[in-house]
Amino acid sequence: MTLSGPPTATLPQPPAGGYYRWLLVLVVAVFVGSLYQRVLHGDEAWIGEQAYWAAKEGRVRSELFRGLLHAEQRQWVYHWLFVWQGAGVIRLVGWSALVLKLISLTYLGAFLLVSYRHLRAHFLPTAPACYLFYALLLGNTLVVEYGYVFRPEVMLMFLGFGSWIFLQRYLHTAQPRSLYVLLAALLAGLAALTHFNGLIFVVAGAGLLLLRRRFGAMLVFSGVALGVFSACFWDVIAHEAWAVYIRQLTPAMKHAQPRLLTYLGYVLDEQKRFFHSPAEVTLSLLVLTSAVVLYKSRYRTPRLADAVLYLLFMIGALACLAQGKTTKYLLLYLPHLCLVITLAFVHQPPRPAWLPKALQVLLALYLVANIGFTGYLFSQHEDQPTQNRQLAQQLTRYRHSRVVAPLEFIFHEMEAFSIQGTTCYKVLMETGQIPDGGLSLFEEAARFQRQVIILDENSRHVLGVPVPVPGQRYGQYRYAYRFQKFYVYELQ
Repeated sequence: MTLSGPPTATLPQPPAGGYYRWLLVLVVAVFVGSLYQRVLHGDEAWIGEQAYWAAKEGRVRSELFRGLLHAEQRQWVYHWLFVWQGAGVIRLVGWSALVLKLISLTYLGAFLLVSYRHLRAHFLPTAPACYLFYALLLGNTLVVEYGYVFRPEVMLMFLGFGSWIFLQRYLHTAQPRSLYVLLAALLAGLAALTHFNGLIFVVAGAGLLLLRRRFGAMLVFSGVALGVFSACFWDVIAHEAWAVYIRQLTPAMKHAQPRLLTYLGYVLDEQKRFFHSPAEVTLSLLVLTSAVVLYKSRYRTPRLADAVLYLLFMIGALACLAQGKTTKYLLLYLPHLCLVITLAFVHQPPRPAWLPKALQVLLALYLVANIGFTGYLFSQHEDQPTQNRQLAQQLTRYRHSRVVAPLEFIFHEMEAFSIQGTTCYKVLMETGQIPDGGLSLFEEAARFQRQVIILDENSRHVLGVPVPVPGQRYGQYRYAYRFQKFYVYELQ
């Protein structure tokens, strides 16, 4: 086993090295181009509204989900650090979709700066290797999408990677310093405080220290990280709100099987995250092939061994902890997957000869699939805040009234209307609190005294509302007109 720094890379130099440089230029250009009039994400409205009320009132609540588990009074379950960070930014520079999106973009930029120095020093000693790593990362459609969406995944990626860097420094310096363990624990704890999925960095860090027999460091790391994480419960404890917290955390669900078997089946379904679409399939095949390449190459260093163990701990922890198998959670350890792939290109074995060719083919398929999905983002661009403002101008007589609308309507009509989101009604249907079907929307909205219901094509379809007929009544509402993509129903 090699104990010194990484050996000289075997990644081809120019013109092949130049190819990776231009590949990076291409994916950066695609990323930047995708930012233009990026379509709003429903979660940006959901989390953004929480940050808005936190900034305005000093408490987290939601008008969008009024009537659901007392969300209009107080929300106890939310992405604690992410929301309060957003509230701080709103108080400093104001409320807008752009401001919120730039938070995630800032964390992506910070990740690029922080990761470069560490990877260049210990894993990727040549410029072409770095070009390839960042092309793999920035070319991934998840990074392109969520790097400009107000969601916590990119922030988690930054904090988790920073925690791993400090663990590497502690484990692989001649004179380990306890400060590195404390900093690693702090960042892992902040990740968990940002989103419960950030607990995977606590599990991975503690697991790695345990396997390396650093028992004292493991206890310190776990204690500090969990201590930081516990901050999200301080309000709940102070207000003795555990009963409401549990209800908001675990909405009623029915299981056809015993709970243990259901949970085990859920954990074993983790492969769905890796084989969801061509973008994830090509990534997974590229990682698996890269693992074979690294095994055949006999490239071994203590740092690489720890990186692989840390990655495996993260994958296992996410399988156990995450709610759902959505692919966006791959972002939490995507840099580690890209590192494995890059190292396989750097340390290709001479035999078998087909392995390098397989890597190149899979790389091409990965880029085609991901750039293709990014192209879909291009095709979906729209200036939704402007559309919302134009619709609001049509509804001037209802200004400051109670309305039902898609979540994204809050940009930037939060202060012009009292908005209850269409998604709230969908959740009420899914949890059995109101019957399924479009008529339930109109009955429940009338009970909430909503003067206007605004639907777009997506919300109409999701809620099961039939195609509207001009002048037709739906419960106590009459379909009034269509404006651009919006259907407008008025209470009679």
